[in-house]
Parts: sequence; C-alpha cells; structure tokens
Amino acid sequence: MAVADLQARLEKLKLVIDASELGGTFGPSTEMAIKAFQQRSGLDVDGIVGEATWKALVESSWSLGDRPLRLSQPFLRGDDVRELQAQLNALGFTAGKHDGIFGLGTAGALRDFQRNLAVDEDGIVGHETLRALERLRMVIKPGLGPRISEREARRADPPGLAGKRIVLDPGHGGDDAGGIGLNGQTEADWVFRVSAKLGLLLDGHHAHPMLTRGPYDGPDDSQRAQLANRFRADLLLSIHLNSHPTPIAAGAATYFFQGGTVASEPGEHLAELIQQALIGAGRADCGTHGKAYPILRETQMPAVVVEPGFITNPEEFRQLGESTDDLASAMLGALERYFSSEPD
Repeated sequence: MAVADLQARLEKLKLVIDASELGGTFGPSTEMAIKAFQQRSGLDVDGIVGEATWKALVESSWSLGDRPLRLSQPFLRGDDVRELQAQLNALGFTAGKHDGIFGLGTAGALRDFQRNLAVDEDGIVGHETLRALERLRMVIKPGLGPRISEREARRADPPGLAGKRIVLDPGHGGDDAGGIGLNGQTEADWVFRVSAKLGLLLDGHHAHPMLTRGPYDGPDDSQRAQLANRFRADLLLSIHLNSHPTPIAAGAATYFFQGGTVASEPGEHLAELIQQALIGAGRADCGTHGKAYPILRETQMPAVVVEPGFITNPEEFRQLGESTDDLASAMLGALERYFSSEPD
C-alpha cells in the first residue's frame, strides 16, 4: 500500500510510471519518477524516498484552494502556500521567498492584501480571499516579488563587512559525525575548525559572526535556521564537505535556495562569489546549484551551503586539512565582495 500511495502521488504530479508497476510494484519507472521529482524539488537525486522526499511529496499534493490557509503552529507547509506567496509577491505584498512555509511574513502580506482589497481581514485564505486573488489573476507576474524585495534590502545596507550579522553553520555535530576521512577524521570536526577560523577573521573586520553550534553539539537544520532568524542575520553560510562512493570524486560546490522556478537572487550571487574564491584557492569546479535544503529554505536571509571538497577523496582531504586558513581567507574575500558589490 505504501508504494501504491507513492505512485498515486507521483502520477498526480504528471510523472509517468509504467502500467506494469502501478498498484504497488517498485520498479525502474517508479525509481525514475522519484528521481525526476527530486530534481524538480531541489532535493538530492538518489531515487530513495527518505524523510525529506516524502515530506516534499506530501507538500506537493496541496493546491491553492484545497484547504484554508492561516498562521498556525507548526507553520503550514505546501505548494498551496508557495502559490499564495508567489501571487502576493507579484502583486507587491511582500511575503518573502517562495519557500512554501506559512510564517509571519506570509501572514502579514496576506492581511495587507485583504486590507487593500476590502476583504475581511481575518488572516485566512478562504473563499472570499481566493475570489479576490482570482480577480487580479491577469495582472500577476510570478517571480518578480522576492527578487525585487531582496535587491532593495541589499541596496539599503551600508557597504562593507563592518556591522554585518553573519551566521556560520558548521554542518553535522553531536551524534552526527558526517563523513569520515583520513585516520578517522570527521567532517563535523573539520567544518567546525574552518567555521571558527572564519569567525575570527570576520570579527577582525568588525562584523558580528555567530556559530550555530559548539564543537560537540548538533542541532537539526530547522533549529539552526530558527537561530539565524532570531539573530536577524544578514546572511548564513553553512559549511560541509561532500562525499561519494568513488574516491576520485573531487572539487568544490555551492548551493543557494531555489523553490520551483524562483531562486534567491542574493543567495545565487553569493554562491557564485564563494565558488569563484574556492576555485581561485585551487579547488576543482563542481558548480553552483539551486536546492531546497531546509537550511536554505527556512532561513529568512540569503543563505548558502558550501562544500569545499570531498572527504572521501584521500588526497583532496589531505589538502583540505593543510589549507584551512587559506580556505577561510578565500571565503572571507568572497563575503567582502558580496557586501561591497551593488545589486544588479
């Protein structure tokens, strides 16, 4: 029954599954449909229905109008929320990035919309609010809202690192060691050392860095995002290492938030700057990519995940261990360029 339910959800999303597999047989076409869904959803593409993929599938089953939307605890999540955010943003009511999470920003934008359209200001997306949105359907230009608001927020800030609140997120920690490298060295320990070094460099430039964890604890990604939101950070940089079954895999990659067809413009710009800096520090180029990881999706500021190399490549991990100061300096330079550049 679980596989049949999975297949029904995938078919609802217009993903094709062979008739011979429908009804509960997990075969090649079901796996390919899962991979296609993961690709379009900004998830890691492995064909496995883990917790993140299942949650995304459940959220994707909602369309705007299927249920009343309102501010609640925990926050409502789903593609219906994402569609609401897209429409509110395009109409000039700032709901934030299209993360599909009905939080305070979305609730405020909804009430502002209701007030301006003379709709009952109850903070609920019910029939009356849906009809008001439908009346404005022809003037909606999806995708423009979050890009414009993010750009204006950057223009309002003074240039330079001084005074900027920067959250550094060393990945893993606690019971989660992450990848294991040479001589049993862990990803959690390596990324904490690099994050701490970068924090010292930022402090020397009069920024206000904060780490999401200590050397031995390991909050989950949602807790880290909430910490950054409470800190009212200007950006978040989450530092990890990559891994692969093939030990020759090597190179650096960076990730920025992308939900559907809309990406975080400053996040993408920062990811590109960091990627260029890492390449300049001698790392091979594995590119920048839009993803919907929780640490990128749930933060209210531009956020980037950086993987400077592969812990599973013995030679690269040896080099990474010898160049932590250089990597921290390279990332510092990218942050300086980010806060000094004018948004396009």
